[in-house]
Amino acid sequence: MYHKSNFEEKLKTALAVERNRMAATLGRAPEFILLSGERQETFACKDKIPAFLKKNQVETLICNGIGNCMKDLLTSMGIEVIPGVCGEVGEVVASYRAGKLVPGEKYSCADHGRTCGECPGSF
Repeated sequence: MYHKSNFEEKLKTALAVERNRMAATLGRAPEFILLSGERQETFACKDKIPAFLKKNQVETLICNGIGNCMKDLLTSMGIEVIPGVCGEVGEVVASYRAGKLVPGEKYSCADHGRTCGECPGSF
């Protein structure tokens, strides 16, 4: 009989990361850290990002750059998106858990001279 672990039963938050820092853009993030309660695990994303987040039952995504179309898609899937967050992963996690994480104002592809969907892995 299959029993869900505590990690699977709790709400999950995902962070788009690269080398222990928040990835510059969601579509180029080589890894995701999934938080559930006090647990933290790192995963390589082998699917398209929306499918990966859905498969892993993510309810909140913390990222740096994200296109408005991707943000809208994830929001329509019931995923809360906290964009424009940069810095070292440990500091971001601590701020989030303390309820002090503030989203950035410049996060969309257009803010950085790109078009939505330009990054690999986005859709």
